[in-house]
Amino acid sequence: MKRALTLFGASLLLASTSYVHAQGGDPRAGESLHSDANCLSCHTANPYSTAKTPNFERLVAAVNFCNVNLNTGWFDDEVLDVATYLNEKYYKYEIK
Repeated sequence: MKRALTLFGASLLLASTSYVHAQGGDPRAGESLHSDANCLSCHTANPYSTAKTPNFERLVAAVNFCNVNLNTGWFDDEVLDVATYLNEKYYKYEIK
């Protein structure tokens, strides 16, 4: 029974994460987080290029890479907010 509840809880978590991911985040919150973290201090010459981020999923992964390596302390929903902001401003990927 405990295992079944654990699996059920995990499936709900994955389902909710997929739903939020499919919907994208809050671009206004993302813009604020992006500004507060001073992201453009590293991304200066060609701020955001599609070379390493060919789709929205990879963009989220790239934002999370910076989050982890620079220890910004963002939660997953905040990473999604920043990725959504960047997508609306620079990338224009379809969010699936």
